[in-house]
Amino acid sequence: MVIYLFRDEGDEDTFAFSIDATGQNIPPITPLTEWIFLEAFETLKFPEPWDIQDFQPVLNHLKADGYYLFQGELLEPRRQARRTGVIRSPKS
Repeated sequence: MVIYLFRDEGDEDTFAFSIDATGQNIPPITPLTEWIFLEAFETLKFPEPWDIQDFQPVLNHLKADGYYLFQGELLEPRRQARRTGVIRSPKS
């Protein structure tokens, strides 16, 4: 199952998941709500550290209503340091 993440353009803390790629099924929070697409997730391939079980209540809501509204904040992914295998000694 693919779910789609949207953010309310007028409120940085209001998000929604939807099973509709267009987000047309997500109700507006205010008359000015405009849902902006952020990302699609394949529920069988959640990125670490998440697991499908972490999202079971959300998935149940999506199956029943087609959307899930929530408050949150967008976090930047952690960058992994690259290892080059080169050891440099300090210059004297």
